[in-house]
Amino acid sequence: MTHTTEITVDWGDTDAGGLIYYPRFFHFVIVGLNDYFRLATDGEHPMERYRRAGYVLPAVEASASFHSPLRAGDEAVIETTVVDSGTSSLTLAFAITRAADDERVAEGEVSFVFVDDAFEATPLPDEIRECIRARGDA
Repeated sequence: MTHTTEITVDWGDTDAGGLIYYPRFFHFVIVGLNDYFRLATDGEHPMERYRRAGYVLPAVEASASFHSPLRAGDEAVIETTVVDSGTSSLTLAFAITRAADDERVAEGEVSFVFVDDAFEATPLPDEIRECIRARGDA
């Protein structure tokens, strides 16, 4: 089930022309991912516990289509859905919509792999898997 996260575009997210700096869309994907997994961590930053234990969740592949820019002060909605999960990986689809006119401004997919401190793939934690199941996703 799609999870939504509301954000406001900050001035620091924009370029000299006043439009969103397009790589910031991928930052918003991480904001949406963190919010998606808050269910699994009782409010603690979702990946912080794993980072302290020596695990991280780096992105290994990303694709996006950009349809329209955002500007500082724009309110937007990030839709996050886990569309695939493997033993140590997950792929999420995202869509970002400008709240004022409900226009879709970007969409795409990002794949992540859960790795240990030696950067070896390791199984996703049970609470992450349970969160994905509880939301009805892959």
